[in-house]
Amino acid sequence: MTRILAVDPIPEPGLALLRKRPEFEIVDARDVNDDALGNHMEEAEIILLRGRNIRPEHFDRARKLRFISRHGVGLDKVDMAQMQRLGVTVAVTADANYLSVAEHAMMLTLAGCRRVISADHATRNGGWRSRIDTPTHELSGSTVLLLGFGRIGQTYAGLLSAFGCRISVYDPYLPEGATLPCGATRVQALSDVLPEQDIVSLHMPLTDQTRNFIGADLLSRFREGAILVNTARGGVVDEAALVGALDQGRPAIYATDVLAKEPPQPDDPLFSRSDVIVTPHSAALTQQGKLRMALGVAQNVLDFVDGKLAPHMIAFTPE
Repeated sequence: MTRILAVDPIPEPGLALLRKRPEFEIVDARDVNDDALGNHMEEAEIILLRGRNIRPEHFDRARKLRFISRHGVGLDKVDMAQMQRLGVTVAVTADANYLSVAEHAMMLTLAGCRRVISADHATRNGGWRSRIDTPTHELSGSTVLLLGFGRIGQTYAGLLSAFGCRISVYDPYLPEGATLPCGATRVQALSDVLPEQDIVSLHMPLTDQTRNFIGADLLSRFREGAILVNTARGGVVDEAALVGALDQGRPAIYATDVLAKEPPQPDDPLFSRSDVIVTPHSAALTQQGKLRMALGVAQNVLDFVDGKLAPHMIAFTPE
């Protein structure tokens, strides 16, 4: 029997796909405490991981572990150096949620352009005349800079293109000479182009290199009135520096689905601001996206065991 440890809630369609294989034993560890989880890890050969933080010492006890199937695409919960040492392959559901996240990024972009949250609040509280003074603007014709140009960034760029936006891309991992879709142009130096951007949208993973990437220096170069959109990870933005930048109107709006600390504290300083739009890390969680991720996390297990895991699903494989 192959023991599969589900450490997070995985939607039933994915688990049902795994239950069809009689050689799998699925252990539900969603509600076990941290100490008990360590005991379960000792016998796990495969882990289904969604968002739970597993202590490094628990992984060190997982001597039988061969594979982690990630429900989603972020890898900030997985220490790749440790996976290398343990000989564990890590896969993601690469094709499952990029459309949902790209649409959410577009929603946040439009909400920022038209000041939707503050307009809703004003309307409900007698501020009908706020429509005259609120500085909204059209997305059409805007200059938009994408930081990161993977599947989500490319899909978001396609949506922007339909609005007639002028799109630039910053991604040091793009191959030299890569053809960019949607009429996008590539930039090399952020400091040169940031003052020209109406909108900056983040699509980069959280790594040691990208943590607090959007810090005080880059924020100081934002155009007054610009919008910063984040559907990547909260830690990519230095939130302490961001508060000061928002006070200066550079950017004028921060529209984000992610926060540096999740779940956040009720007194998070971003929550008291009318120039911040925030959603609860829900961009990928459309009904369609959840179904695709559930099926994808299970299919990756099947493909790994059968020796046919698709290369684009592999986030890490030990040397």
